[in-house]
Amino acid sequence: MSISELYESFNVLRNTPVYDFTEPKVTADGNSSLSQIIGILIDRNANDIFIPLSGKVAAITMRDILGIRNITSSKPSTMGKIIPTLNSDSTIAEAVRLLSLYRLRALPIMEKNEILGQISAKRIVQEIRDVMLVTHIGKISTSDVMTRNPIVISKTDKIASAKQIMKRRRIDHIPILQDNRLFGMATSKDIIQVMLPTERIGRKSFGIDDTLNRLDLDIGGIADKSVLTLNTDDTLRSVTGLMVSQNSTYCLIMVFDEVQGIVTYRDIITLLGEKVKEEIPIFLIGLPDDPLDAELAKSKFADIVKLLKKIYPDIEEARCRLKIREIQGARKRYEVDANIISTHRIDTYVNVGWDLGKMFDQMSDSLKKRISHKITQRQKGSRFRSRPAA
Repeated sequence: MSISELYESFNVLRNTPVYDFTEPKVTADGNSSLSQIIGILIDRNANDIFIPLSGKVAAITMRDILGIRNITSSKPSTMGKIIPTLNSDSTIAEAVRLLSLYRLRALPIMEKNEILGQISAKRIVQEIRDVMLVTHIGKISTSDVMTRNPIVISKTDKIASAKQIMKRRRIDHIPILQDNRLFGMATSKDIIQVMLPTERIGRKSFGIDDTLNRLDLDIGGIADKSVLTLNTDDTLRSVTGLMVSQNSTYCLIMVFDEVQGIVTYRDIITLLGEKVKEEIPIFLIGLPDDPLDAELAKSKFADIVKLLKKIYPDIEEARCRLKIREIQGARKRYEVDANIISTHRIDTYVNVGWDLGKMFDQMSDSLKKRISHKITQRQKGSRFRSRPAA
């Protein structure tokens, strides 16, 4: 089954109202302390919490909390970011677009200015798993959806280093290596538990005295060694089923002892992204709220792919993911992450900026130069150094 056929198999799910998959909401009021909010997140095994604010909703995520220096004195009201909401008739496709764009794992469902419930990436992944079971999807491999070459950290690096990497790169999972082999996994939740005051940690205080800075300890000391792993030749159905059955937010993809990639909820729900009708499959996930910006992104990326196809005919598929990195008033700072997939390799492009049009123009220039250089190398008899397609 091709990626295009896989896309078509999810059409019913893509157009299903979010109301059908409503879950209990995870909320706090504006007067809650940050310690209370962290407690709710940990007790509910959640990543996002919603705070109603006069007809709007603010969200605080585990990743937001990583940037806090003093949990006891910080006020949640200054941390929360206003986010878009859904209503009962909103579709799963719309939920996926907003989850990806705002880098959330859940979104509130509103009725009459009140939070009725929420829809989560985890719930959507469960439904994707169910669709794959009944449609007998089996040939799509984990390498088709995984994020390649994830950021890793050494067992002897400090917890503070992992915290800064997660905050800067806006990730929630970081594999831990010992002698270049997988040792364990640390998540944003693990690090936040270390940041909590000792009375909140209780039995999870790791025997650390209050006089010590827990963030200066080795990350290996809090590593979860029961890491969920599969191989690059395992199927998408296998990884989705394993993550659902093990209640895991990730799965590492390995070749022997080496980490090749990671699959998270975000990677799986991209299967429900918007497809541009072109000669080759083009998928976009996390399109902007503004219709003009969304159309600009679609047309610019489609033009880039069509031009590259003329230069390099073996391109088979293209994917582009947009994420909001920062909001200042009406302005949004985006991250654009594109993968151009050919029969022999995958070319990746990442850029961050405020002007979407300019960013796609820069992408076009960069990819054209890169591919042109590779063609020149081939003509000279040089070997390609691109990352091989799995």
